[in-house]
Amino acid sequence: MKTIKFKFITLLVVLSGIGAACSVDDNDNYCFSSRYTEPKSVSGPETTTVNTPITLNVSYIPLGTCGQFNRFTETDTFPKEIKLLVDYVGCDCPPTEEVSIEPYTFTATTAGVYELKFLTANANAPITKTITVTE
Repeated sequence: MKTIKFKFITLLVVLSGIGAACSVDDNDNYCFSSRYTEPKSVSGPETTTVNTPITLNVSYIPLGTCGQFNRFTETDTFPKEIKLLVDYVGCDCPPTEEVSIEPYTFTATTAGVYELKFLTANANAPITKTITVTE
C-alpha cells in the first residue's frame, strides 16, 4: 500500500512540474538583449565656448531591425571613451543596412582641447573627435 501511495505522490509531483513549466501567456517568445554597436561616423562642430553645448551626430547601423537606441556610455576622464548601447527586443530580428543617427551632446565647463573617442569594433582605431573650447 505504501508503494502505491509513493508512486501516486511521485506522479502528482511530476505532473505538477510539467504543468508549472507550461505557460498560457505569450511571454515564452520574448527575446531581449543589449549590445554595444559601433558607430560608422561622427559629425558636428569642432569648436564651442565654455558652458555652450554642442551636438554631434553619431551614425550607426543596428545589428537588426529590432534595434532601438538605449544610451551612450562614457568614461569620466579625458580622452573620453564613448560607446553606443543599443537594445534589441524581439526573437525575429533580421539584419538591416538602414543607418540610424543619434545626437550626442557635449558641454565643457572649462576652456581647452578635448578629445572624444567613439569606440569601434577595432579598439585601436576609434572615431576621434577633437573639440576646442574657448572662453
